[in-house]
Amino acid sequence: MKVLRSKEYVVHLKEDLKARVLQLKQRGVYPNVVVLLVGEDAASKAYAKMKGKIADQLGISYQLEEMPANVTTEEMIAKIHALNADENVHGVMVEMPLPKSLNEEEIIQSLDPQKDMDGIHPMNMGYLLKGQGHILPNTPLAAMALLELGKVDLEGKIALVVGRSNIVGKPLAQLLLEKNATVMMCHSRTPHLEEWTRQADVLCVACGQSRLIKADMVKKGAVVIDIGTNYDDETGKLTGDVDFEKVAEKASLITPV
Repeated sequence: MKVLRSKEYVVHLKEDLKARVLQLKQRGVYPNVVVLLVGEDAASKAYAKMKGKIADQLGISYQLEEMPANVTTEEMIAKIHALNADENVHGVMVEMPLPKSLNEEEIIQSLDPQKDMDGIHPMNMGYLLKGQGHILPNTPLAAMALLELGKVDLEGKIALVVGRSNIVGKPLAQLLLEKNATVMMCHSRTPHLEEWTRQADVLCVACGQSRLIKADMVKKGAVVIDIGTNYDDETGKLTGDVDFEKVAEKASLITPV
């Protein structure tokens, strides 16, 4: 078993990005991104803070705008339209999940596709489906980068994605298809999930259920990419969707949370 850690990859990636940011600044363009965070979701808050730290390391201006859980869809859209129109804002991201009181689809559609940092606008998703994506969802890209880092040959392999969200599961399945993997998808309504997960050569889990995947659900020698991020109220720590310690004993490659 090998733990697939991204630290070495990220060091080189950050250096490349810092150089690109510097080139933009030399041309008079000062990269500026805004993240909208609604409510008190602990995992989303943790994500937003991590993004801010990385932006600072890269020299990118980062604004986190926290909005109350009772904000209306109309107020959210008005805010996004203002950011769309602001020439000094180059990227906008809406932290998911949003409260159920909001119309998520209307909010996503209000994003300027060219400023859509998560690649979730219908126009960007459509290009992805056609294999012509140029603004792609970040988390699926990270999963694919880890598979590349681990030198995982996806050609013809059975790749199972657990989770069908628009920002992770669905785009990740498409990216795996583009690498000629044989792709299956499961989700919260899939009965006997273990019967499917045991078939996977590459198991990607993004369903938001802490330690859902147990060792007896994983094929020996499988590659396991744990994308889940869950906040444990008792320990104050982030946990993944995979029971890491046990599954690590069976996997050939596995990611920590």
